[in-house]
Amino acid sequence: MLSRLKVLGYCLPLLFAATLHAQETRAEAIEAAREEKKAEAEPEKVSKTEARLNKIKDKRILERFTQGLDGFTIVLGGLATGQGFALGPQISRADLADGQLALRTSARFASTGAYLIDFALGAPALAKGRAFADFLATHENYPQIEYFGPGPDSSVDDDTDFRREMTRIDGLVGVRPVSRMRLGVGLGTVLANTGAGPDDDRSPETFFAPGLVPGVDRQTNFFTSTLLADYDWRDNPGGPRRGGLYSARYVYFNDNELDLHNFRRLSLEAQQYIPFYNRRRVIALRAATTMSFENGTSTVPFYLQPILGGSDDLRGFRQYRFYDNNSVILNAEYRWESFTGLDLALFVDAGKVAPKASQINFHDLEASVGFGMRFNIRNSTFIRLDFAVSHEGFRYWFKFGNPF
Repeated sequence: MLSRLKVLGYCLPLLFAATLHAQETRAEAIEAAREEKKAEAEPEKVSKTEARLNKIKDKRILERFTQGLDGFTIVLGGLATGQGFALGPQISRADLADGQLALRTSARFASTGAYLIDFALGAPALAKGRAFADFLATHENYPQIEYFGPGPDSSVDDDTDFRREMTRIDGLVGVRPVSRMRLGVGLGTVLANTGAGPDDDRSPETFFAPGLVPGVDRQTNFFTSTLLADYDWRDNPGGPRRGGLYSARYVYFNDNELDLHNFRRLSLEAQQYIPFYNRRRVIALRAATTMSFENGTSTVPFYLQPILGGSDDLRGFRQYRFYDNNSVILNAEYRWESFTGLDLALFVDAGKVAPKASQINFHDLEASVGFGMRFNIRNSTFIRLDFAVSHEGFRYWFKFGNPF
């Protein structure tokens, strides 16, 4: 028995030492394998598109292009869809009069002959931020605007086009009773002129029966008076991921030349942004309606009617597809960050136009669904690609900025 204990006492240290040596050898082998795998690992492969976008992002190409110098930039887009690619100079300054005045003016031109000139001057922080004043003037000339006839039953086969020239001047003053809310009143004028488009035989005044299209034969000028209320708590208006925007605008249009087109218009809109997954994914919702109320026998001229169809509302339909006195639009988007600088989106649109405000409801809506890509700089959407389909076919849109 004693001899066995001696043998066991002799063997145990040897067994312990061997076990320890084996563990050390195994740890060294694992570490060596890790180093070998690390040395042999290939760099992560990315697609050509992602590589190009990463290059643009790393070199800050878009930021350098849009940042400008001392408020002077080159602005892209901004014209109505279908007028061609537009660009032009813009001056934007928010630091005038020690930050009490903000100025923005631009001129944009397209090869089609379309152009837009605008001027905006605002005092956003009067009375220590409790009041504001805005002045805006725009002049636009579009050689070709499509028109398919009035109402929800218009046909794509009745496609016509016309020239639209319009000047708007508006002055608005108001108060901010609470943070992010504005209440305002305004006065303005609208100077309108329409004419034949590129194809004289397919202009609205020659294609449609007399009296079917109000204002097509004679245009007029308007004085306008406005009541405004809005509440905006979006975290970033250029690319919102949280918050909402709720607005109401009531405008009286007084035909001061022909006395044939006196009407009132109520426009309501609500936007809501619901984030999740650390704001990398967003559900974006919009509901908007425009209702017109005619005075007596007056009518709403076709060039001032609400329009649905195109890149910002019913994206599965042609631009300017539906005209009438009243409209309603519903949009829902699921947006998610694919990688830095690129968001993807799935969306559904639904809406309709109607001749009477009482017909604005959720029956017989036109609908479209689609997929979009949003390229961002400084947390705002710079370029947008949307692909949509409806019962009238497939459409794709290349635009600057979000649809809402």
